[in-house]
Amino acid sequence: MNVNNKIIILLLIFLCSYSSKGQQKNFESLNSTILTLAVSPDGKYILTGDDDAKAILWDSTGNKILTISDHLRSVNDVTFSPDGSRFITAGSDQTYIIWSINGEKIKAVEADKIYVKTVEYSHDGKYILSGGGDNIAKLWSSEGDLIRTYEGHTCTIYQGSFSSDDSMILLGSYDNKASLWEIHGEKIRDFDYHTSGVSAAIFSPDNKMILTASFDKTAVIWNLNGEKLILIKGHTDEISQAEFSPDGRMILTSAEDGTSKLWNLKGELIKSYGEEIGMDYKCGTFNVKNSQIIVTDQDNSINIIKI
Repeated sequence: MNVNNKIIILLLIFLCSYSSKGQQKNFESLNSTILTLAVSPDGKYILTGDDDAKAILWDSTGNKILTISDHLRSVNDVTFSPDGSRFITAGSDQTYIIWSINGEKIKAVEADKIYVKTVEYSHDGKYILSGGGDNIAKLWSSEGDLIRTYEGHTCTIYQGSFSSDDSMILLGSYDNKASLWEIHGEKIRDFDYHTSGVSAAIFSPDNKMILTASFDKTAVIWNLNGEKLILIKGHTDEISQAEFSPDGRMILTSAEDGTSKLWNLKGELIKSYGEEIGMDYKCGTFNVKNSQIIVTDQDNSINIIKI
């Protein structure tokens, strides 16, 4: 085979790993629904959790690095520590597990009486926030020692997040509300608009706004005083995840209608990714450099899409 033919073949292989819309397609499809995904701070790794009780650590090109099967039921959330040296898996078996990046189990923590739905590191890496089916959010040390609880929601805590200065936490619950708290335990206010469970609740990077999303198919941008600024509508099924881009200029929502949608802060649709085919669950997140989004697809695979 001459050099020119080899070059053509290599080029075709490269192009086949992408769709016409810039989707990288070299991640293996799984046999179970992906319920959560996270990107490491350096962008080198992607961590997924699925309803088959497994968590998988991938490199950014689609190679499996680790498969974790320690949870007894579905893995509902995963997160990396800010320095990338650890990650956490959280499951429906009432526990979250702290791991080193090389797969060494550091500690399993019994964190909820029913199931753990959300887990997050603080930005300084000193704390872990969890929440789940017993309706109580909990603050832990980075080693998994309980510090305090946040009580008041009447249904599952679906997401908990820290402000960028780690002075406040935000909780989203299936009781249709989000709540804002001082990290020391004093409740500041509720955010009450949605007509169904709040599936996502997160601060903007500058701490000036928060974003909530809901099973009522809408997302809302608020200021911290509890005033609704922008209503985002466009999904035809429940929104499962939502977040601000790292630079705070865009919003990504992912829904069970099979699509992930990119919005500006005026609530205007920039682009929609995926076909409107119903899914059990849809995940999406930004990479660390704003240039790509990472989403799950109908075949339980991961797509990396250039924005």
